[in-house]
Amino acid sequence: MTIQLRKADGTNFKALEKIYGYSFPQEEQITYQVLIDVSNDTDHLFYAIYDDEALVGLNYLIVKEDRLYVLYLAIADGHQSQGYGKAVIREILRRYPDYRIYLNIEEVDAKYANYTQRVKRKDFYLSLGFESQPYLFTNEKGVVLETLAVNGTIAYEEMEELFAYFVRLG
Repeated sequence: MTIQLRKADGTNFKALEKIYGYSFPQEEQITYQVLIDVSNDTDHLFYAIYDDEALVGLNYLIVKEDRLYVLYLAIADGHQSQGYGKAVIREILRRYPDYRIYLNIEEVDAKYANYTQRVKRKDFYLSLGFESQPYLFTNEKGVVLETLAVNGTIAYEEMEELFAYFVRLG
């Protein structure tokens, strides 16, 4: 396996939209066209994940000051549980060693039907060095999220700032 993070472009937007659509619940999605419109080479990094020439997933990063937020990481059906997610996170950690890197996962609580999946997702990130932050955050659509971070902590106020930005994006 040799993963490559290639800038998303017109050659793969449709395939990435399909992966995006089935990978994230509607209440966790930003309008896909907005993601495309604000992506650039400086602080909104939209990547197609390739293994050689095969598209295997997508990754969207937001860089601000000393923070890097992993907004989306999705591996396409048929390519999951093959190490791609782990390889992408390791590549992000390699590229951004001086950044506080963070992301959100759905709250892990037995009251949810997909509890086992949530535990597995959290364990995956913890195994890569991420640590749970001491708060839960509820997004504008009512989804309760847990913040995980590596290379330092992320304050609740920093999450509020980020999600206020997402609301403005639409």
